[in-house]
Amino acid sequence: MLRLGQVPDSTGTPTFARPGRCANHPGVAGSVTCELCGRSLCVACAVPVRGRVIGPECLASLLEDVPPATLPSLVIRPRGDRLALAGFGLVVVLSLFPWSRFGDSSHFFGAWTLHWSLVAVLAAVVGLGFAMFVWRHPTSGLLEACAYSGLGLIVAGASLLHHRHPPPLSVGSAVPWLAVVGAALAILGGAWKGAAELSARRALA
Repeated sequence: MLRLGQVPDSTGTPTFARPGRCANHPGVAGSVTCELCGRSLCVACAVPVRGRVIGPECLASLLEDVPPATLPSLVIRPRGDRLALAGFGLVVVLSLFPWSRFGDSSHFFGAWTLHWSLVAVLAAVVGLGFAMFVWRHPTSGLLEACAYSGLGLIVAGASLLHHRHPPPLSVGSAVPWLAVVGAALAILGGAWKGAAELSARRALA
């Protein structure tokens, strides 16, 4: 009798699969399911066979003279995450420095005052925390790509607005422009991750 979260392998033995994760690699998000046993599979485990996606454990039921199933090694880190981490991390570090000159926010940690800089910094903090979380707990690649790109756009827009419309009696410094560079890295990381995910899905189609 199968318990909640268990699916049978090719021999009928129940195996535990975490929801949304690959049954063979629990640390990796599942992209598709095996069309024979229903197990969740990552890109490395999915095997296209005659227009169907099959897991390595079920190949013997469709093909003859199949060697014993061996789980594919999965050592490739998700693409784009490092760029997003670097970009959001750069903006968080820049929040320690003055984003304006000659005004109340022209001091260290001045970016945390109530102005456009605060929007940029908070978006960067959320992006950095999200990137660190999905680095260890992968979710949907497309969701992660959209989050990186969306938060990066918020950081870039708020940074430009702060430089163009600084607090009263102040002038924008060069720090917001550096924050735009960090935002661009995060957006590039999201685009790279999204492109890799779509390419992997097309390969399995």
